[in-house]
Formats: sequence, structure tokens, C-alpha cells
Amino acid sequence: MEKVGEMLRAARQAKGISLREAEEATKIRLRYLEALEKGEYDQIPGRVYALGFVRNYARFLGLDVQAVVQQFKQEYPSDEDNYPAEESSLTATGLSPGKRMRWLLVPAVLLVLWGINWLYNHYRPSLEQRPSPPPVTEPAPVTPEPQQPISQPPPVATTPQDQGVEVKVRAAGDCWVGVIIDGKNDFSGTLKAGENKVFLGKEKISVTLGSAGAVEITVNGQVQPPLGRVGDVVTFEATKGSNQARITRKP
Repeated sequence: MEKVGEMLRAARQAKGISLREAEEATKIRLRYLEALEKGEYDQIPGRVYALGFVRNYARFLGLDVQAVVQQFKQEYPSDEDNYPAEESSLTATGLSPGKRMRWLLVPAVLLVLWGINWLYNHYRPSLEQRPSPPPVTEPAPVTPEPQQPISQPPPVATTPQDQGVEVKVRAAGDCWVGVIIDGKNDFSGTLKAGENKVFLGKEKISVTLGSAGAVEITVNGQVQPPLGRVGDVVTFEATKGSNQARITRKP
């Protein structure tokens, strides 16, 4: 019995078709066509592909496809032949079902895009003619009136006389000092040169100086003239409301 490869080659040559022309028509690569005609099926990647190539090539050459396929199965047997025959995964154009599905999806996608574009152009004029809502005007900001500063009464100046009695003693030289404030003994001691002492009372301060010319006296903020000479023992009084020292005892 004539083999499949010989049948295919004889049919092609009888029609005067070259392998290159058969490749263009069937979309099956030339090297696979050569392998089919030589019966070298191991050069084709898988029996399923070889079966599909045989079916398409036989159909192209005008042979009895079923007879050629049956002969191929006898030459290239497989356990799959025991199951009902299925359509080859390759079509006459050499495209698998997956590729064919992708080609079918292209016009479907284009159709959907065309429909979206038509709807947009159809309804766009009505959308553009809709009146726009009136602008929302915001109320003008209210500027608060400046508040007039609350005038504060000027502070009342107070003087040492108003607060009580103040006596400052600044020693230019060593001097013994005795102080009685509002009838009570407050201080008794010697001030060294350069020392200062301040005494505060409510009504009256009495001061005794062991060397009146060695100190400077200030009464209620007023510097007093010298109350005596160095070595003179002098006693004076300072009272509230007066800035003058009143001498009560001199040598």
C-alpha cells in the first residue's frame, strides 16, 4: 500500500505545485511539508500537529481526507486513536483555535468601541446644552469694628513720705550708728567706710551718729547737708511726710 508521504508528493507533483507554493497556500512551513512527504514524522513537533498538517495538506491537494488520515494513523499509531476523532487544533489556515479566537475578538472589540463613540456623539449635544448652575456668591466678609482701648487711669506716684519714713546712711568713714524706729531700738553698730544702710519706719526714725561728718544722710529721698563734723556726736529725727532731718542733739 502506498504510504501517506508518497501519496501527498505524487498529488502535488501531478498538479504541478512546488513546495514553496504549497507552503504559501496551506500556511504550513516548508520543512514540515518535506517531512510529511518523506514520512519523517519525528521532525514535526508532536503527533497532533502532524495529524493536522496531513489533514490540511490532503484537503489542499484534493485527496480523500478521511482515507489519508486513516492511512496516517496506521503508519503513526497512538492510543488516542481509540477515542472518537476530534477536530484538529489546526485549521486550514494553520491557526490554532486560540489564535482564531483572538482574531475573532478584534472585530468584536472594534464594534464595542464604535458603539461607545456613537453614544458619546449622540448624547453630547444634549449634555452641553444643559444650563450651568448659577454661581454661588459668598457673603462679603464682615470687618469687625476696631475696639477703642480702655483708658486706664494714670498710676498715682507715691513718695517715701506717703509710704512712711526712709533714712539712708552712707559711710564715707568709720562711724558708730544707733537707730530707734517708731520707739523701738532697731540697730546699733559701726558702719565701715563704703558701707550703706537703709532704715524704714511708719512714723518716726531717730538716728544717733558717732561721727556726723563721716556719713551722708538721705531722708525720704532728699540728701541732707552735713549734720556735723568728723567726730561730732549728733542725734536727728526723720518723720513721715517730711524730707528734712531735725537735729535734736548736737555737741
